[in-house]
Amino acid sequence: MNIVEKYKELEKLLHKNEDEKIEELFKNILNEAINIMNEKFKKNEFLDVKNPTDKAVIRAMFEYMLELWAEGAINEAKQLGFDMLYLVKDEKLKEMFSMFVIGMLESLSVDKFFEKYVDSNKTYENDFFVDFYDDIDSLIIKHKKQFQEEYAKDAK
Repeated sequence: MNIVEKYKELEKLLHKNEDEKIEELFKNILNEAINIMNEKFKKNEFLDVKNPTDKAVIRAMFEYMLELWAEGAINEAKQLGFDMLYLVKDEKLKEMFSMFVIGMLESLSVDKFFEKYVDSNKTYENDFFVDFYDDIDSLIIKHKKQFQEEYAKDAK
Protein backbone atom coordinates (compact mmCIF):
# COMPACT_ATOMS: atom_id res chain seq x y z
CA MET A 1 0.00 0.00 0.00
CA ASN A 2 1.51 3.35 -1.02
CA ILE A 3 1.28 6.55 1.01
CA VAL A 4 -1.79 7.81 -0.89
CA GLU A 5 -3.65 4.55 -0.22
CA LYS A 6 -2.56 4.66 3.41
CA TYR A 7 -4.14 8.09 3.79
CA LYS A 8 -7.39 6.78 2.30
CA GLU A 9 -7.31 3.97 4.86
CA LEU A 10 -6.57 6.49 7.61
CA GLU A 11 -9.63 8.53 6.60
CA LYS A 12 -11.80 5.42 6.98
CA LEU A 13 -10.33 4.67 10.40
CA LEU A 14 -10.92 8.25 11.58
CA HIS A 15 -14.64 7.76 11.04
CA LYS A 16 -14.54 4.57 13.10
CA ASN A 17 -12.60 6.09 16.03
CA GLU A 18 -10.05 3.28 16.11
CA ASP A 19 -7.28 5.15 17.93
CA GLU A 20 -4.65 2.39 18.09
CA LYS A 21 -4.95 1.57 14.41
CA ILE A 22 -4.97 5.26 13.53
CA GLU A 23 -1.79 5.89 15.52
CA GLU A 24 -0.03 2.87 14.01
CA LEU A 25 -1.04 3.79 10.46
CA PHE A 26 -0.01 7.44 10.92
CA LYS A 27 3.42 6.32 12.16
CA ASN A 28 3.70 4.19 9.04
CA ILE A 29 2.63 7.13 6.84
CA LEU A 30 5.10 9.41 8.59
CA ASN A 31 7.99 6.98 8.14
CA GLU A 32 7.21 6.62 4.43
CA ALA A 33 6.85 10.40 4.07
CA ILE A 34 10.24 10.98 5.70
CA ASN A 35 11.85 8.43 3.39
CA ILE A 36 10.32 10.08 0.31
CA MET A 37 11.29 13.52 1.58
CA ASN A 38 14.88 12.40 2.17
CA GLU A 39 15.07 10.95 -1.33
CA LYS A 40 13.79 14.23 -2.80
CA PHE A 41 16.36 16.12 -0.76
CA LYS A 42 19.23 13.88 -1.95
CA LYS A 43 18.15 14.31 -5.57
CA ASN A 44 17.68 18.07 -5.12
CA GLU A 45 14.02 17.68 -6.11
CA PHE A 46 10.94 19.42 -4.77
CA LEU A 47 7.59 18.24 -3.47
CA ASP A 48 4.81 19.13 -5.89
CA VAL A 49 1.30 19.38 -4.39
CA LYS A 50 -0.16 18.39 -7.79
CA ASN A 51 1.53 14.98 -7.51
CA PRO A 52 -0.63 12.73 -5.25
CA THR A 53 2.35 11.07 -3.55
CA ASP A 54 4.09 14.39 -2.92
CA LYS A 55 0.84 15.89 -1.64
CA ALA A 56 0.53 13.04 0.87
CA VAL A 57 4.11 13.69 2.01
CA ILE A 58 3.40 17.40 2.45
CA ARG A 59 0.23 16.58 4.38
CA ALA A 60 2.06 14.15 6.66
CA MET A 61 4.80 16.68 7.39
CA PHE A 62 2.23 19.44 8.02
CA GLU A 63 0.26 17.23 10.42
CA TYR A 64 3.45 16.12 12.15
CA MET A 65 4.59 19.74 12.52
CA LEU A 66 1.26 20.59 14.17
CA GLU A 67 1.55 17.54 16.43
CA LEU A 68 5.07 18.52 17.52
CA TRP A 69 3.89 22.07 18.20
CA ALA A 70 0.91 20.84 20.23
CA GLU A 71 3.22 18.60 22.29
CA GLY A 72 5.52 21.53 23.06
CA ALA A 73 8.39 20.44 20.81
CA ILE A 74 8.57 23.93 19.32
CA ASN A 75 12.15 23.82 18.04
CA GLU A 76 11.52 20.53 16.24
CA ALA A 77 8.26 21.86 14.79
CA LYS A 78 9.96 25.06 13.59
CA GLN A 79 12.81 23.07 12.06
CA LEU A 80 10.31 20.95 10.16
CA GLY A 81 8.52 24.09 8.98
CA PHE A 82 11.79 25.55 7.73
CA ASP A 83 12.68 22.26 6.02
CA MET A 84 9.36 22.30 4.20
CA LEU A 85 10.09 25.80 2.90
CA TYR A 86 13.02 24.27 1.03
CA LEU A 87 11.18 21.24 -0.23
CA VAL A 88 7.76 22.45 -1.38
CA LYS A 89 7.41 23.85 -4.87
CA ASP A 90 4.13 25.68 -4.25
CA GLU A 91 4.17 29.35 -3.14
CA LYS A 92 0.91 29.08 -1.17
CA LEU A 93 2.33 26.18 0.82
CA LYS A 94 5.61 28.00 1.40
CA GLU A 95 3.62 30.91 2.80
CA MET A 96 1.52 28.55 4.92
CA PHE A 97 4.57 26.93 6.50
CA SER A 98 6.06 30.39 7.08
CA MET A 99 2.92 31.64 8.85
CA PHE A 100 2.79 28.60 11.11
CA VAL A 101 6.46 29.08 12.05
CA ILE A 102 5.67 32.71 12.85
CA GLY A 103 2.89 31.47 15.14
CA MET A 104 5.47 29.35 16.94
CA LEU A 105 7.80 32.35 17.23
CA GLU A 106 4.95 34.18 18.96
CA SER A 107 4.80 31.33 21.52
CA LEU A 108 1.14 30.66 20.84
CA SER A 109 -0.50 27.28 21.26
CA VAL A 110 -1.64 25.60 18.05
CA ASP A 111 -5.27 26.04 19.08
CA LYS A 112 -4.85 29.74 19.86
CA PHE A 113 -3.04 30.29 16.56
CA PHE A 114 -5.85 28.63 14.60
CA GLU A 115 -8.51 30.50 16.56
CA LYS A 116 -6.94 33.91 16.12
CA TYR A 117 -5.16 33.80 12.76
CA VAL A 118 -6.24 30.90 10.52
CA ASP A 119 -9.35 30.92 8.34
CA SER A 120 -10.06 27.21 8.75
CA ASN A 121 -13.25 27.42 6.69
CA LYS A 122 -11.15 27.38 3.53
CA THR A 123 -8.63 24.82 2.41
CA TYR A 124 -6.16 24.59 -0.43
CA GLU A 125 -5.94 21.28 -2.25
CA ASN A 126 -8.47 19.96 0.33
CA ASP A 127 -5.85 19.55 3.06
CA PHE A 128 -4.00 22.78 3.76
CA PHE A 129 -4.88 26.00 5.55
CA VAL A 130 -3.40 28.82 3.50
CA ASP A 131 -5.85 31.61 4.29
CA PHE A 132 -5.06 33.80 7.26
CA TYR A 133 -6.88 36.71 8.88
CA ASP A 134 -5.42 40.19 8.47
CA ASP A 135 -4.44 40.21 12.16
CA ILE A 136 -1.47 38.01 11.25
CA ASP A 137 0.22 41.03 9.64
CA SER A 138 1.26 42.34 13.06
CA LEU A 139 2.95 38.99 13.85
CA ILE A 140 4.77 39.04 10.53
CA ILE A 141 6.13 42.51 11.25
CA LYS A 142 7.03 41.61 14.84
CA HIS A 143 8.87 38.39 13.96
CA LYS A 144 10.25 39.14 10.49
CA LYS A 145 13.84 39.62 11.59
CA GLN A 146 13.87 36.58 13.90
CA PHE A 147 12.26 34.45 11.17
CA GLN A 148 14.86 35.55 8.62
CA GLU A 149 17.73 34.93 11.04
CA GLU A 150 16.53 31.44 11.97
CA TYR A 151 15.73 30.58 8.36
CA ALA A 152 19.19 31.75 7.23
CA LYS A 153 20.81 29.74 10.05
CA ASP A 154 18.84 26.69 8.88
CA ALA A 155 20.16 27.18 5.34
CA LYS A 156 23.79 26.73 6.46
